[in-house]
Amino acid sequence: MRRHLLLALIFILITTGIHANVLDYFRDRGTDLMDIFLLRFSAARKAKAIGVRARVTCLLQLGAVYFEGEHFGLDRRGFGVWRERRSQGGFSLLSYSSVENDVIWGNYYLEENSAWMTFEDRGLIRNDTFWDDGRRRPLSINAEAQFGILPGLELGIYPIEILDFITGIFTLDPLNDDLARVLKYAPEYATFKESYSETEELPDDIEDIILKTEPLPLESQEVIPSNAIQDSGPQQPAPPFVSWEDKTIPETESSEP
Repeated sequence: MRRHLLLALIFILITTGIHANVLDYFRDRGTDLMDIFLLRFSAARKAKAIGVRARVTCLLQLGAVYFEGEHFGLDRRGFGVWRERRSQGGFSLLSYSSVENDVIWGNYYLEENSAWMTFEDRGLIRNDTFWDDGRRRPLSINAEAQFGILPGLELGIYPIEILDFITGIFTLDPLNDDLARVLKYAPEYATFKESYSETEELPDDIEDIILKTEPLPLESQEVIPSNAIQDSGPQQPAPPFVSWEDKTIPETESSEP
């Protein structure tokens, strides 16, 4: 059994060397594993939070929640603190959510202008009115409870992310969320990579170019003819160098009577 697992691991490492380096591979597998889970604790502002809801995919959901305050925890690979105002509720497909949120603090995957966030709409930062919950995961399973002055809790799983994690072991990425893939195909990263590659190598004939380059004229500097220096008369020899140790300090006459 162990031999088969070792052979499978060797095969995976060989195949991943074609698509990405080993560090990128294990980083993306770790974030794919995080994507499966939702766990956030809530602190309402001035007790403005009430409601209970539960869902097993978008077909089976029921409840209503109003919340205004801060969330702390994990939503897929995004880990941080959200400031949020949200009203959400409904039954089955007749559900909606109106969300205003921003990130107070978070990891790279919650940076709004990051290549990973702009490559596709991830649903981790939402500011609009949505059908369902706006997270772009209609098969998600989760529940939430908010009780005003008490801490709230939201927890769940994303079954589609389990499939993404399993296929990711074999270097497939059906959800386009592997960071190595995003940095390769994101437009802003491609522009940076292209501009960098233009300057990283010097041309082969750089020495000939330097030798053929003429110096710029010194317009502000007056050129003195060489014969002017010769006609200026005999030059005085420079005085011999005398160090401070060879100098003698003259004695001053005493002013005493």
